Amino acid sequence: MSSGDEHLYVCRKGFHAINVQGVVNSDLRFTNAVCKFPGSTHDAFILQSSFLPGYLTHLEDGGWLLGDSGYPLKEWLMTPINNPRPGQEERYNSAHCRTRNVVERAFGVLKARFRCLHKTGGSLPYHPQKCAKIIECAIRLHNLAIDHRVPLMEAVEPEVGNDEFMVPTVNNNMTASVIRGRLVQRF
Repeated sequence: MSSGDEHLYVCRKGFHAINVQGVVNSDLRFTNAVCKFPGSTHDAFILQSSFLPGYLTHLEDGGWLLGDSGYPLKEWLMTPINNPRPGQEERYNSAHCRTRNVVERAFGVLKARFRCLHKTGGSLPYHPQKCAKIIECAIRLHNLAIDHRVPLMEAVEPEVGNDEFMVPTVNNNMTASVIRGRLVQRF
């Protein structure tokens, strides 16, 4: 990082950060992580720059990822409904939020295991590329701890959701809207 790039690493919360995109399963295990973008990089850009869109578009058995309102609605990426109507849409959003909370908990457990990743634990005094490698290693060790059932020493509360800070996306993907509509009908 050059001194001219420093501002890119200041996240929307006002501190230096690397924006980490994570895909997790119900066991809080990271199945995919991208740890290379400055803190100011928008989540949707990181997703689009990853291999996930190409992979999930051609997944034989289908499936969905859940994303918050900062992501665009896609055939393989379900997002909450902006301004849901009472009933099924509210129940869909509620289920979506509860299910996506696993991601927040996984990041919370990761930061609890490795306090150097949490802002209250200090900061990593290295160049961003080295910090990214440290984060990647912490994620691998986190997964290993889960595999070997290493207990976490303290209770972890998920961080407050960030949806209120997200830029609402325009859901102009008609196929994805139809798919989400079918999901909503199940609620």
